[in-house]
Amino acid sequence: MRAPIIFFACLAVLFSGLFNRDLWTPDEPRVAAISLEMSRTGDLIVPRLAGEPFIEKPPLYFAVSAFFIKFFGSTIGNTNAIRLVTALFGIGTLWMTFLLSKRLFGRSSGVLAAAVLVTMAGFIENFHWIRVDAALCFFVIASIWSFAEVYFAQKPWFCLPAGFFIAGAFLVKGFIAPILIGIPWCAMTGLWLWDLKKNGATQKDLYIWHHFFGLAIMILLSGAWMYMLKVKGGAELWHEWFWVNHVDRLLGNAAAKGHIRTGKPFYYVAQLAVDSLPWFPLIIAWVGSFCKQLLKQNRPSSADIFLFIWGAGSILLLSLSATKRGIYLAPVLPAFAIICGQVLVKPIENRALKGYFLFWGGLGLVLLAALTVLPFFERFYQEALSSNTVDFLATFGYGNVLSGIGFAVCLLITRKWIKGSVNAWHVIFFTSVLFVCLLNFPVKAIDMEKSMQSDIQSFIAQIPPDRRPHVAGTHFNETMQACFYYYANWPVKQIVDENRIRKIISGKDREFDSIIVNRDCPRQEAVDSINKLLNRPYRIIEEQYTGNKRRIFWVDGNVN
Repeated sequence: MRAPIIFFACLAVLFSGLFNRDLWTPDEPRVAAISLEMSRTGDLIVPRLAGEPFIEKPPLYFAVSAFFIKFFGSTIGNTNAIRLVTALFGIGTLWMTFLLSKRLFGRSSGVLAAAVLVTMAGFIENFHWIRVDAALCFFVIASIWSFAEVYFAQKPWFCLPAGFFIAGAFLVKGFIAPILIGIPWCAMTGLWLWDLKKNGATQKDLYIWHHFFGLAIMILLSGAWMYMLKVKGGAELWHEWFWVNHVDRLLGNAAAKGHIRTGKPFYYVAQLAVDSLPWFPLIIAWVGSFCKQLLKQNRPSSADIFLFIWGAGSILLLSLSATKRGIYLAPVLPAFAIICGQVLVKPIENRALKGYFLFWGGLGLVLLAALTVLPFFERFYQEALSSNTVDFLATFGYGNVLSGIGFAVCLLITRKWIKGSVNAWHVIFFTSVLFVCLLNFPVKAIDMEKSMQSDIQSFIAQIPPDRRPHVAGTHFNETMQACFYYYANWPVKQIVDENRIRKIISGKDREFDSIIVNRDCPRQEAVDSINKLLNRPYRIIEEQYTGNKRRIFWVDGNVN
């Protein structure tokens, strides 16, 4: 199969379903709102969510997104401008994966590694979502590639761009980023020093000054932001950023931040099985081959040892942390994509792998056939979905046509698998076509279910503009704060003190005369909780049901 066809198929996977959809919970509204606010305030030091400091993450991703909003938002829309940032970081991640694999194993392995990565389920999820992790993936793999140039190609001046990329990773995610880079760096350094010792190298071969200048670049760029955060944000923000978001999360003491999962040592092994689909069996095959070499006392190549330490060491590191979430594995996926590329660069002769790919082909054909004829089976999903979504799925349109074409193309490919050998490039193309169809049709239906824009804007429209400065909010989660700011430019002031909330409802507060209450529960349960909170007569002026069972109520104490 010709390279240009594979190239455009893989590029189609990256961009399919990325644009022209609303923000999805849980992460996108928050990240988009912070980016939008940064574009308006110009404050590149302290990220803010609806007017309040939000320093769980350093500001680099938000700053880049703010730049794109500033210059492209008026043309393509703010949401699409931010999604373009994610897409560009995705292209950068694929390019760096190609360069790293090419350096280690050659051009063919590089092309295969990039093609495998873009068709991994975990990559598709993380690079179709507005998250800072897209930038983290790029800076991590770019740092590792730079060090590979230093240690595998003897180009010591690549320590300088390595320092720059490490600083970028830090300014996206914080201290976890250099730690993730440190594992493959230690592997490369150890192998390099081992070879130097075998060859009788002298002190001048250690590239000390090159490492020093790279370290200086990293410290200068990262330290500059930390210094400005401490000066501008003060001791309280510094404590929140450093101790709560780093130390306490690592130790599991920040339960309020969520994602605390103790007693799950194999969490990331299971996550890898999901994120690397459909390629996970190739990882198992490669690890088995690697271990077999060790048992036979045959030293694997330095590149293979490096990959094993990078992948296994990263999973071990992430598993030791009390805070666990699937997206944290994203920066390590390039390592496993390169591993898969190493298996695919050879003809697929293993009967088990052949059988697995035939199963994958059959599963893909069933999915594509189902998408093609979905409008004819309306009765099976009409009770579970909203009327708008049902109408969309029940109407025969371009998504069904695309799925039908995809089915025909994939059927031709699987027929070749049955008649002859399973070709790696055919598997990649088959997987690309399948994901393109999935991302162009079902994603639109998911968007209709998850979108909160129309509900939020409908609710806000019922509150007269002259009253909004006197309306407070309570029990807003980050998503709700972000939606009010992003969709209506309204940073609703949050009130935590229950005594003041009752004072507002009593008409005795000087600043506010009513309040918006957010509840994530059934309506009667929500009303009961409001009764308990207010403990006095009130009226519900307006209420709205939004995505994920969220209910918002605008209430005041005027019961007449």
